[in-house]
Amino acid sequence: MDLDLARLRAFVVTADELSFTRAAEFLGIAQPSLSERIRRLEDDLAVTLFSRERRQITLTRAGQELLRRARPLLAGADRIVAEVRAAAREGFPAPRLVLTTLAAGIDELKAGIVVALREKAPDLMVTLTPVSFSDHLRVLRDGTADAAFVWPPYSSAGLTGLHVEPIRDFPRLLALPSGHPAAAAGSADLATVARLPQIPLVEGVDPVFAATWRLVPDPPLAPVPPVDTVGALLAAVAAGHGCAPVPALLARTAVRPDLTFVALSDAPPATLAVAWRRDGADERHRILARVAAG
Repeated sequence: MDLDLARLRAFVVTADELSFTRAAEFLGIAQPSLSERIRRLEDDLAVTLFSRERRQITLTRAGQELLRRARPLLAGADRIVAEVRAAAREGFPAPRLVLTTLAAGIDELKAGIVVALREKAPDLMVTLTPVSFSDHLRVLRDGTADAAFVWPPYSSAGLTGLHVEPIRDFPRLLALPSGHPAAAAGSADLATVARLPQIPLVEGVDPVFAATWRLVPDPPLAPVPPVDTVGALLAAVAAGHGCAPVPALLARTAVRPDLTFVALSDAPPATLAVAWRRDGADERHRILARVAAG
């Protein structure tokens, strides 16, 4: 059996958004067409990928496993297409830079960096693609990505062989479902964060990263399936299942009526950085570091 990449891509976007409506808008197709792609993919695999209950969708265990495996597969397919097209144009592959981001969408900072990269190095093929919490360091180590936007700190094991270049600090916000009592004041503190149930992250996320992301030690966890992407995290918050501390930059890509973001008055800032493998560093990464530094 051959997997249809268009169906697989539709599945990944839907899994990130946990909304057929938003996923269809992102893909630029009608919602019935998206539903049909997902149905056919489920038929191809003979599994159910999404649980659909009370207007909410969640990933099944099979869906979680497919999402974990689909991202590197699609990234590899994109690289093949880009390199084949470049070879056809020039007779040899153009230099490329595959960048990953945890964000659910593309914010103005990362978009500006990509534009500046293309201006500084017109021959460089730059691709920016989303990645999951559990994979965002792994894709650097296995070569799926050439560089990544990351949010340190990480464990020493997680950073083995990687170079991290800080870019900028951002305030941390608390994501809450619209109408939540804690949102009324317009701001919150770490004592509030410690009391509210947080959306759990999947196993396999770097432990230091996960602890820093939560902001407080051992917060109560919402009784919902763990999530592996920023999109799924914020969708769970919007559905009323819990809260989530997030860097302000990530919140800019998730403006929606069922979500509220409030300032955290006493939380340390979050640091955005770019990272790459030390043994693979070259002129592309030096250009990236200069551009990211502004």
